[in-house]
Amino acid sequence: MATSSPNISARIFYGLRTDIQYNAHYLTESEIIYPAGGVIVIHNHLQKKQKFIRLQDKHKPIKSLILAPNRRWLALNEIAEEGQKPIITIYDLTTYKRRKILTVPFENSTAKEFACVQFTFDSKYLVAITGEPDWYLYYYNWDKGKVESHAKAQNPSGQGIVESIQCNPTDATLVVITGPFTFRIMNVAETVWRQWGWCKAENINITSCMWLTSDRIMFGTNDGVIMVVENGELRQNCVFRATEIMEMSLKKVEAEAEEGEKVSISSKQDTTSEPTVLEESYPVTCFVNFPKGFAFGCGPGYVHMFEKETPHHWRKRNVYRISKKSYKHTREHPLWSPLDAIQHITIDPNQETLLITTLRKQLYYAKLFGQHMLQNPEIAFAELGPAMHYGPINSLSMCAWKPIFMTSGELDKSIRIWNYMTDDVEMIKLYQEEIHCVSLHPTGLFAIVGFSDKLRFMVVLIDDFEVMREFPIRNCKRAKFSTNGQMFAAVNGQVIQVFSSISFQNVYNLKGHNGRITCLAWSANDLTLVSCGMEGAVYEWSMSTGQRVGEFILKTNQFNACAVNSIGKSAYSVGSDGEIKEIGSNTLRRNLGLINCALDTIVLSRSDMMLFITGGEGGVTSVQLPLLDKAIFNEFHVHNKKVTCIALSYDDQTLVSVAQDASICLWRLTNADGRAIALDKDFAYSKEILISKKDLQEKINSINLLSTRMSELETEHTYQLRQAEATQAEKLKEVHEGYCAAIEELKEKNEQMENEHTHEIGMIQQDITKLRSGHERTLQALEADFNIKLISEYDRYQSLEDKTARMRKDYEQRLEELAESKRQALREMNNMFESKLEEKDILLQELQEQADMETKEHETIKASIEEDADREIIEIRTAYEVQLKEEKDANVRLKGETGLMKKKLISANKEIDEFKHQVSQLKAEHKQFQKVISTLERDVADLKKEISERDGTIQDKEKRIYELKRKKQELEKYKFVLNFKITELKNQIEPLERDIKENKLRILELEVSLETLLKQKDFRELKINQLNEKLSSAKKDFMSEAERNLTLKNTLKKIKIDLHNMTANFQDPAKLKSNVKALFHKYVEDIDFVRSRVAEDEAIREFNRQRDHLEKQVAALKQQLSKSVGGSKSDIGKIMDENCTLLTEINNLRTELKSTRTRCFQMESILGLSARYIPPATARAKLKHVTEDREKIDENFKQKVEEREEIIVALKEENERLLSKVRCVEESDMMTEVDNDVNKNEG
Repeated sequence: MATSSPNISARIFYGLRTDIQYNAHYLTESEIIYPAGGVIVIHNHLQKKQKFIRLQDKHKPIKSLILAPNRRWLALNEIAEEGQKPIITIYDLTTYKRRKILTVPFENSTAKEFACVQFTFDSKYLVAITGEPDWYLYYYNWDKGKVESHAKAQNPSGQGIVESIQCNPTDATLVVITGPFTFRIMNVAETVWRQWGWCKAENINITSCMWLTSDRIMFGTNDGVIMVVENGELRQNCVFRATEIMEMSLKKVEAEAEEGEKVSISSKQDTTSEPTVLEESYPVTCFVNFPKGFAFGCGPGYVHMFEKETPHHWRKRNVYRISKKSYKHTREHPLWSPLDAIQHITIDPNQETLLITTLRKQLYYAKLFGQHMLQNPEIAFAELGPAMHYGPINSLSMCAWKPIFMTSGELDKSIRIWNYMTDDVEMIKLYQEEIHCVSLHPTGLFAIVGFSDKLRFMVVLIDDFEVMREFPIRNCKRAKFSTNGQMFAAVNGQVIQVFSSISFQNVYNLKGHNGRITCLAWSANDLTLVSCGMEGAVYEWSMSTGQRVGEFILKTNQFNACAVNSIGKSAYSVGSDGEIKEIGSNTLRRNLGLINCALDTIVLSRSDMMLFITGGEGGVTSVQLPLLDKAIFNEFHVHNKKVTCIALSYDDQTLVSVAQDASICLWRLTNADGRAIALDKDFAYSKEILISKKDLQEKINSINLLSTRMSELETEHTYQLRQAEATQAEKLKEVHEGYCAAIEELKEKNEQMENEHTHEIGMIQQDITKLRSGHERTLQALEADFNIKLISEYDRYQSLEDKTARMRKDYEQRLEELAESKRQALREMNNMFESKLEEKDILLQELQEQADMETKEHETIKASIEEDADREIIEIRTAYEVQLKEEKDANVRLKGETGLMKKKLISANKEIDEFKHQVSQLKAEHKQFQKVISTLERDVADLKKEISERDGTIQDKEKRIYELKRKKQELEKYKFVLNFKITELKNQIEPLERDIKENKLRILELEVSLETLLKQKDFRELKINQLNEKLSSAKKDFMSEAERNLTLKNTLKKIKIDLHNMTANFQDPAKLKSNVKALFHKYVEDIDFVRSRVAEDEAIREFNRQRDHLEKQVAALKQQLSKSVGGSKSDIGKIMDENCTLLTEINNLRTELKSTRTRCFQMESILGLSARYIPPATARAKLKHVTEDREKIDENFKQKVEEREEIIVALKEENERLLSKVRCVEESDMMTEVDNDVNKNEG
C-alpha cells in the first residue's frame, strides 16, 4: 500500500490574466511569456509545451509585467496591500527564480503602487514612477538593489496623470513621461533630473507613446491623432489622423498650409473649441516600435502596421483586425464587442509575427509582411493556441472511450470539446440560451446539455451537435451519465429524474431533497447513485428499486460535492465547513479537516486509491487513501480563482480542473504507480466519429462537380495552346531575319576599326624614334658644362670652412666673460637675504610668547562657566522629574477608564452584528421568493412562445417538403443527361492528355536552351562595350601625347638656337654668365609652367574620360532597371489575376508561354541557330567561329597597348633625368653668385 498522497504536476495551463498591463511578451520566436492564474506561463506554441514561474503570493494583485530588452529579466509590478509599500520583483528567465526585490526607499511614501515601470535599453537600470499622490520617479540600479537618483515625475503645476514611461533606445539617461495632459522629456546627469524640450500638453489627452528613433518621440491622443516630437520640439507639420494616414514623412521641411492627410493641431486652448466631427474618433493605443517599422491600435479591434522605407519615411502596409466571423462575436455583438479592444501589442524577435491581447482570455497573432493591403485590405487575427471561454466555466465532463472532455461557458453560452492528448479544441458550438450543465457519454458520441428552457440529448457529430431528444426540465443545474452510459440522471428542482439512454423513458423520480442539489455521483456498476444538497443531506439511491437506501444529514453544513467508490459502499463528501467526510452504512466514519476553508469539488479515481479535492482560492489537494485519524495531503496551486469543476481521465493519469476565470489546467499524475487502475494491454482510445448522411452526400456531390469542371478547363487549355503555338512560329521567323542583318553590320564595323588602329600605332612609333635621338644630343652637351661648374664650387667651399673656424673662437671667449659676471652678482644677493631672515626669526619668537599668555587666561574663564552650567542642569532635572511622576499617575487612571469603555464597545458591536445577520437572512428569503415568482412568470411566457413558434415551423416544413420533392424529380432527369455527357467527354479526353504531356516536355527542353542562350548573349554584349570603351580611352591618350611631344620639340629648337648664339661669348666670362642667366630665366620657368599646365590638362582629360565611362554605365543600368520594374509589375498583375479564378490562371499561363517561345526564337535567330534553317552542327561551328575571332582581336589589341605604355614610361623617365641635371646647373650658378657677393663684402 502506498504511504503518501499522490503528487500532481501541471502539464498545460490554458488561461490569461487580462487585468495586468503588458500581459504577453515574446522570449524567442517560439516561446511566449504571459500571466495566467497564480503563475507566469512560458508557452512554446510550436512544441505545445509549457514551463511555469510560480509566484510567491498568487493572490497579490499585479499591475504590469515588463520584459527587459535583452529578454533575460522579467519585472513584476505588484500592488501593495493596506499599510505596505509597493514592490517590483525581478525574475531570471534562465533559472526561473526570483533575482531581486525593489521597493520605495523612503518611509514617508504613501503610494500603493508603481504607476509604470520600464527597463533601460541596456537592461542595467530600471525606471519606476509611483502612483498618486506621490508621482515620484526612481532610477534603480536593480542588480545592486539601490536607487541612484529620484525626482518628481508629475507636471510642475501638479496637474495631469502619469501612465507611461519610455526609455530612450540608445541613451540610458533619457526618458519620456506621458499620460493624460502630461508630457515630459527628462534627462539625468550626476543624479540630478532636468526637464528639457516641449512640455505644453495641458490640453492633450495622451494615451500612448514610444521612441520612434533615438531623437524622435511619437505619441497618440484620445481623439485619434498622432504627433511627433523631434529633438525636444513639437513638429507642427507632422500631425496625422491615425485612421486616415497612409504614409508618414518626417523630414525637416517647412509646414505647408494644408496637406491632404495631415491635420494641424496645437496644444493651445483653441483645439478644444473646434467644431465637432461627425466621424467617431478612437484613441491611439499600444504603440510598438521594431527595426522594420511600427504598429499601433486604433479603431474597433484594428491594428495598423507601418513599414519603414527610409530613416524619415514610413508607409502603411497592413491593417489587422479580429475577424467579424470569429466564433466569439455572439449575437449580442455581431460586428464589434468591447471585449475585443486591443490591450497590448508585441513583436517576435525575428519580426515575423505580431501578437495582441484583448479583454478576452485569448492570445491572437498575425503574420507580418504577408499580403499587402492593396491585395487584402484587412488581415484577420488568428487564435494562438486553443480558443478559450471568456467567462466562468460552469460544467465539466470527461469521456471514457476517447481522450476528450467537454466544458460549457456561463457567459459565452458555448460548448467546447477538448482533446487532452493533442492539447487542442476539437469543436465549438454557440447557443442563444444559457447553458447550466453538460455530461458526455462514455463513448463520446452523445451528450446531455441542460439549457435554460429544456434538457437536450444530443448526438456529437464531426463538426456539430444534433438534438436527438428534448426533455421538459428547465434550468437543469446538474446532469450526469451513468458510468456505463445506459442511464443518465438530471436534477429537476428538488427531484432527481433518472432516464434510460436507449428508450429515453423516465425510469425513476428520486424525491427527498428539500434544498438545491449540488452533486450527483454514480458507482462503477451503476447500481448506486449518491446525491448531496445545500440543506446538508447526502442520500444514497438504489438503481434497481429506485428507493433511498442510505442517508446522512448534517444541517449545519452545506454539501458542495460528493464521490462514491466503485462498489457503492462508502461515499466522500465536502462542504462549507472545510472538512472531508467519509460516510458508510448511514453513519459518519471519519470527519477530517483539511485547509481551513470551504471545499468545493471532489473526485475519486476508478481504482478507489486516489482522492482529489479543491477549495479556497484555486488550490487542488491530493489526499491519501484510506483516510486515517489525521488527514495526509498535499496542496498544489496554479489557479488563483475558485475551481468550479474537476475530473479524472479514464486511465487515472490526467486530472483536469477548471476555474471561474475560464482557466483550464491539465495535471499529470507523477507517482500514480500502484494507485492508478490497471488497463488491458489492448486498450486504445477510439477514433471513430459520426457524420450525418446529408453532409456526406453534399461533400460527394461537390467533389463530382469540381472534377467535371476540371475536365472542361483542360480541354479549353489544350485548344488555346495550339492557337498560341501557330502565332508564335510566325513571329519568330520575322525576328530571326532582323537579327541576322544586325550581326552582319556589326562585323563590318569591327573590321574598319581594326584597320584604323594599326595605322595609328605606326605613326606613334615614328614619332618616338625622333624624340629619342634629340634627347641624347642635348644630354651630352649638358654633361660637359656641369663638370666645369663643379670644380669652381669646390674651391669656394674650402674658403668658407676657414672663415667659420675663426668665428667659432671669438664666440667662445665672449661666453666665458659673461659667466664670470653672473656668478659675482649671485653671491651679493645671497648675503642680503640671509640678513633679512635673521630679523624675521626674532619677531616670530615674540609673537609666540604673547599667544601662550592669552590661552592661559581663556582656560580660567572656561572653568568658571562650566561650573555655573552644571548647577543649572541639576535644578532643571529635579523640576522635570516631579512633573513626570504626576503624568504617570494620570496615565494609570486613564488606562483603567479606557478598559471599561472597550468592554462596552465590544458588547455593542456583537449586538449590531447579530441584528445585521438577522436582516441579511430576511433579505435573502425575500430575494428567493422574488426569484421563484420571476421564474414562474418566465415559464408562462416561454410556453406561449413555444406554442406559436411550433405552429409556424410545422407550416414551413410542409411547404419545404413539397418543394424538395419537385426538385428531386428535376435533378434525376438532369443526372441522366450528365451521365451520358460524362462518358462522351472521357473518351475525348484520353488522347488529348497524351498530347499535353508531350508538349509540356518539349516546352521544358526549349526553356532550358533559351536560358543558356540569353546568358551567352548578355556576356557578349558586355564584352563588346568594354572593348569599345578601352579603345576610345587609348585614342584620347595618344592624342594628348602627340600634342605634348610637339611642344617639347619647339622648346628644344629654341634652346639650341640660343646656345649657338652664346658660343660667341666663350672668351668673355661676364657676358657668358649673364647670357646663361637669361637663358635660365627664359626657359626653365616656362618649362615649369608648361609642365604644370600639361599635368592639369591631363588630369582634366582623365576626369572627363572617367565621367563619360560612368555615365554610360549608369544609362545601361537604368535601362536594365526599367526593364526589371516593368517585368515585376506585369508579374504582379498576373498573380492577382491567377488568384481570381481557374480560368484567368490558364489565360495567364498561355500568355507567358507565348512570350517565352518568342524570346527563344529571337535568340535562335540572332545566333543563326534556328532549327528550321540551320542544323545543330553548323550552328555550333558558327558560334565557335564568332567567339574565336573576337578573342583573337582582344588579345592583339591588349599586346599593342602594353607595348605603347612601356615606351611612354621610358620617355617619362628620360625627361625627369634631364630636368634634374638642369636643376643642378642652376644651383651651382646660384652658389657662385653668393660667393662673389661675400668676397665683395670682405673686400
